[in-house]
Amino acid sequence: MRKFFILLFTIYSVAVNAQTDTSYRIRSSFEKDSFFIGEHIRFSLRIIYPKDQIAVVPDSGYNYEPFEYVNKIYFPTKSDSVFAYDSIIYILSSYELANTQYLSLPVKFIINKDTAKLESITDSIVLKKLVTTASEKDVKADATLAPTPSEFNYPYVLATWVSITLLLYVLYRIFGGIIILRYRLFILRRAHNKFMKEFDLLAMKFKSSTDLRLIEQALAIWKNYLTRLESKPINTYTTKELIQLYDQEELESTLQSLDRNVYGGLVTKDTNDALQTIKRFTNRRFQLRRRIITGG
Repeated sequence: MRKFFILLFTIYSVAVNAQTDTSYRIRSSFEKDSFFIGEHIRFSLRIIYPKDQIAVVPDSGYNYEPFEYVNKIYFPTKSDSVFAYDSIIYILSSYELANTQYLSLPVKFIINKDTAKLESITDSIVLKKLVTTASEKDVKADATLAPTPSEFNYPYVLATWVSITLLLYVLYRIFGGIIILRYRLFILRRAHNKFMKEFDLLAMKFKSSTDLRLIEQALAIWKNYLTRLESKPINTYTTKELIQLYDQEELESTLQSLDRNVYGGLVTKDTNDALQTIKRFTNRRFQLRRRIITGG
């Protein structure tokens, strides 16, 4: 009987160890319990996962509803003999009036050529209101009714409304096309500048640390930007589908080189050049899109 219990304990220990080696731990929480409207809120995300895998976390293109993305602080990955440890702090803000607001974030893990997606535990934060219900009641109690005129000049209001409507219509017919065109170009330029800033930052970090996770993040924000620029679901395309879509020899060799880096775990002297090639290609697509919008 004693040998039987020893055998059961040994089998249980092996099973627990095997489960621990392949487990993922995602912890997320707000650093404060409450906030004011428009205040910057810090939301921390900590990930523990097997070191032979790659973790991909949400970036500026993710929908953080009911919050709005402001910035992100990414700490270098640490690892031991079994696990890798990532830590990210998201800077968010909210203008929603819900008393309690909730957030959880997805994390993707790249395992060889497969992908696993897990969700962090939802955390909540409470909105602080500057005007309380009691204060509102006091204001209502102190308010006195003011006399209002009993007659209303409907013909004058109608004539004013018709005049303003006609004026707006004439202005739209004359300047509407120019205003819409300038607005579209402004939105296009702002999105492009934002992408270039984030891409350059990741490229600079990779040049100093050669962390292949940065390449994965750079390719992710690049695909998300092209999805908005081209109005196509490019962020779901594989490397082969991207090569067939654009049919450019320079882009083909660049993407294949980056795939070898990411999935092969090797950093070569051509990796930084490949990132610059991606950047030049994106600038050309931006200029082409701009010419299409302006008709030139």
